[in-house]
Amino acid sequence: MSFKEILFSTWKSPKVSAEESQFEEIKKEKKQKLNQMESRLESLEILISNDKLEDANILMKYLIYDLVNFYQSLSGNKTIPFEGDLSLFSIPESKTKAFQFLSQVSKEGTTDESKLNDLFESCLITYDFLLGESKKQFRTKWFTTLDQFKAIRKIRIILITSILSFSVFGVLYYQYKFPVMKDQNIKLYSFADREHPQTSESQMVSMPVSKQKIGEWNEYVFALPDSMAKFGGLRIDPLEQRGIHFVLDEFQVLDGKGKPLYSKKIVVSQNLLPEDYQDFLKISDIKTAGKQQPGELVEMVTTGRDPQILLVFPPVDGAKTIKIKMKYIEAHKLKKK
Repeated sequence: MSFKEILFSTWKSPKVSAEESQFEEIKKEKKQKLNQMESRLESLEILISNDKLEDANILMKYLIYDLVNFYQSLSGNKTIPFEGDLSLFSIPESKTKAFQFLSQVSKEGTTDESKLNDLFESCLITYDFLLGESKKQFRTKWFTTLDQFKAIRKIRIILITSILSFSVFGVLYYQYKFPVMKDQNIKLYSFADREHPQTSESQMVSMPVSKQKIGEWNEYVFALPDSMAKFGGLRIDPLEQRGIHFVLDEFQVLDGKGKPLYSKKIVVSQNLLPEDYQDFLKISDIKTAGKQQPGELVEMVTTGRDPQILLVFPPVDGAKTIKIKMKYIEAHKLKKK
C-alpha cells in the first residue's frame, strides 16, 4: 500500500470478483464462528464461577470440538464430528500452549472445579491462538480488494481525524496562549482599611473597557456614590479575562472640587517590585510581564479570570471621583527589552 494509493484512490467501495465474493463469505463465516466461541467462553466462565459444574462440563465438550474443528477448517482438513475421536487431530506447533488441553480430555468429562478451571484457561489460550491464525489468513489467503479499500479508508479516517484534532488543539492553544481581548469592564471596590478589606457590591463602580482602544492610554473617570465617599483601601479589578497585558500608570482620588485626596503612580522599584509594595494588600491572578527596569511603569498580565489588586492608603473622606490612567497592550505581545 503506497502513499499515493492512500491519497488518491477512490472513496467508493470497489466491486469484488466472484472469487473475492466467495472469500468475503468465508471470512464472514469464520468471524461468526469466532464470536460463537467467544460467547461460549464467557458462558463457561459464568457457570464455573457460580459452581454450575455439570452444566459447565457439557458446554466445555461443545467448545472443545468447536476449537478443534475451527483449526481443521483453517488448515483445509475434515472436521471431527461431536463425540468423535480427538486423537485424529494433530496439535499444531505453536509458541503458545494451544490445544494442550487435549491430553487431559476424557469422554466422561469432569466436574472437578480445579480441572475445569485449568481446561477453561487452556481453551482461552487456544481461542487467542485461533484468533491470531485467522487474522493471518484474512490478510493473506483471503485478502480482497475490499480489504485493501477498508484498510486505506481506515488510514484516511485516522489521518483526517488526527489533522482535525491537531488543528482544533492548535487553535485552542493559540487562543489560550495569545488571547484576543474582549469588551469587558474595569471595576473598583472601596473598603475601610487594611484590617477590614471586605468589599460589597454596594460600594462598587464599574466602567466598560473597549477592545478597540488596545495600545492607547486611556483615562477612566469614575463618579463615586455617597457610600464610597470615605475609605482607606481600593480593590481594582482591571479585567475579566486571563492573559491580557496592561499598564496601570496612576490613579487619583479627588474630592468634589477636583482636588487630589490621594494619588499613586505604579512604577518598578530598585528591588524590581512595584514601588511601596507594602501598600499592596493583595495581588491575585496577576503577574509582572517580562523584565523591567527600576523607574519604569509596571507592565502586568492577568493569569486568571478574576484578577484583583488590593491597595491600602491613608483614609480619605469626601471622595467624589476616581481617575485611573491605563493602557491595555496587545494580548500576544510581552514587553521586550
